[in-house]
Amino acid sequence: MDPAAASHTATLPRPLTSLVGRDAEVRTAARLLTPSGTRLVSLVGTAGCGKTRLAIAVAAAEADPVLFVDLSTMDPATGAAGFVLDVLGAARRPDLDVTDTLLETLGAGPALLVLDNCEHVVDATARLAERLLAAKPALRLLATSRQSLAVAAETVLAVQPLDPGTALRLFETRMYERTGRPLPETHRAAAAAICDALDGLPLAVELAAARAALLSVPEVRRLLADRFRVLADTKAGGPEHHRTLRAALDWSYQLLSPDKQALLRQLAVFQGGWTAEAATVLPGHRPDLVAALTDRSLVLADRDRGRMLQTVAAYAAARLAETPDEARAARDAHAAHFLAVAERAAAGIRGPDQRRWLRLLALEQDNLRAAMAWLSRRPGGHVEEDLRLATAMAPFQHFTGVYDLGRDWLAAALDRRPDAPAPIRAAAASAAATLAMLACDYPAAADLAHRALALAADDRVRLLTLLGSVERERAAYDRSREHLDEARALYRAAGDAWGEGRVTQLAGATAWLSGDLDGAAALLAESLAAFQDLADDESAASSSTHLGAVAHFRGDQLTARRHLVDALDRFTELSFPEGIGWAQDLLGRVDLAEDRLLSATERLRSSLTIHRRVGDRWRSASVLEALAEARRRSGDPAHAAALLGAADVIREEIGAPTPACELPSRQHTEAALRAALPLETFARAHRFGARTPVDELLPLSSAAPVPATL
Repeated sequence: MDPAAASHTATLPRPLTSLVGRDAEVRTAARLLTPSGTRLVSLVGTAGCGKTRLAIAVAAAEADPVLFVDLSTMDPATGAAGFVLDVLGAARRPDLDVTDTLLETLGAGPALLVLDNCEHVVDATARLAERLLAAKPALRLLATSRQSLAVAAETVLAVQPLDPGTALRLFETRMYERTGRPLPETHRAAAAAICDALDGLPLAVELAAARAALLSVPEVRRLLADRFRVLADTKAGGPEHHRTLRAALDWSYQLLSPDKQALLRQLAVFQGGWTAEAATVLPGHRPDLVAALTDRSLVLADRDRGRMLQTVAAYAAARLAETPDEARAARDAHAAHFLAVAERAAAGIRGPDQRRWLRLLALEQDNLRAAMAWLSRRPGGHVEEDLRLATAMAPFQHFTGVYDLGRDWLAAALDRRPDAPAPIRAAAASAAATLAMLACDYPAAADLAHRALALAADDRVRLLTLLGSVERERAAYDRSREHLDEARALYRAAGDAWGEGRVTQLAGATAWLSGDLDGAAALLAESLAAFQDLADDESAASSSTHLGAVAHFRGDQLTARRHLVDALDRFTELSFPEGIGWAQDLLGRVDLAEDRLLSATERLRSSLTIHRRVGDRWRSASVLEALAEARRRSGDPAHAAALLGAADVIREEIGAPTPACELPSRQHTEAALRAALPLETFARAHRFGARTPVDELLPLSSAAPVPATL
């Protein structure tokens, strides 16, 4: 039987829908599959990525006869040649073995044999492919599998999920084919979110579109929490693992040995991927097993990290939940690893490895959140682990400007663990006090600092440092100096160079905010030198920022700009929002001093956005006052008065007046506005600013004045 005669029994399936977004892959496969080039191309990818559909499209464009054999029902104990022979409808010959019979059946002419769904019979398929290629020079093979055949003549074409734009186009196309209506514009964002949650897997996207045609796009998005129940189309034709998302993944899972299944389940504890080192902590880890899962397209390797598609991870997590003891062991190991990472980072984040630790913690944020979620609800064990993790993460949460998240973690852990060892609770209370101070919650900061001292009386230096900062922001400069001077002496006596440098910097900030510019310059220069010696880029940049402020208030704008630009560059490299906001704030004031109103306004607005995002209301109020002066000079006095009103209400709420060094400027702005506006107009604009959300104040300009009647 030659291929032309056999093809009626192994005809190419005819899809009912068009292929979307695979033109490049079709062209690539066709280009590879040439008699003089690659004679075996394997389309390899994870479950649901569209390998079969792509193979059909490639084969449909062929000029030579095509034979299509679906191996999904082949029993691994059955010989591959016999199964293919049966699909082709050819009779067995008593004078030949089944492989020779198949060779006779295929004839000598050119043909393309498509072997679909090879993953469960890879070894048998590989042996058959080698025999066919050696005996039939005109024959070409196109295979689909979740792992390669590992044949010398094979070229593997990885079939990736669709990119976001193409996945959305597939979703829209399938919805239109089912409903005859285009996707409503109001549903595009929800549809895009569905495609993203499904990793752009064509099978999952098509199933979601089918559901959305019956329900609605927002409803399908809401139901994706149970994606394996929702994404099923039992009425569709073809193998079961092409009809439901769960069945597609069951098919892959059942082909794994028990040890590979266990590791796949356990890898689900990772969120956002894992390093090779992190994976080793899992009870079921072995390097060869990770490699095997990668070969089977269940694990993806991105440079030095492994990860799973969200859909595969959700499946693995569901399987892990079926084995509670294993799940607990895996989650314990995961949490212990990331607690150790966080504590090492907290110890190393102030020094020459600062950038490395910041990058690592940024990369592992999802894993750290998962570790905290597990430790916070984990029964038994070491009850202080969640407290330790929350404390270790506080410096990073300071760096990234997520003060509220850090405060929530610490407050909840302190409430949960009243019996944790006193030193651990003291460290947690101290970290919470620092974040409360940064968030301008000064009463809470002072209360937490005193709690920390009560738990660890020998840690007085941390209390003094924190209270010195709180009093500075409340403009109680003498009390701030007293606390910081004592803390500085304690750090010096203890030989703690970093602690002494930090307190010296804070004392310099107290000096410049109080108006003691000469004293501030000396202290800040000392702290800058200390942090340069310690290779702490963030702290050195902070000292430069304060030196820039001192130069600005002295009237030396050239020196101020030099310090501040240098600090801004370093803060930007570190992605440190608090520092970026500070530097932009002060550079805006330098621009204002040089009458560069447009640049000043842009910098101040940028600074305000950052300060508000991280929750620094103290600096937000100061920036609003500077913006008021910029608007006054731009000829918009009513808007300027409203900005002063917004600043005043913030200061009243947090209990922090305008800093002494900024007070003359603030008084000048207000006096000039009162002179420019009728008394009632100023009062009305000020009231408007005090009761209007800042977001609504910022767009105001001379083209959009404050309403005349308020």
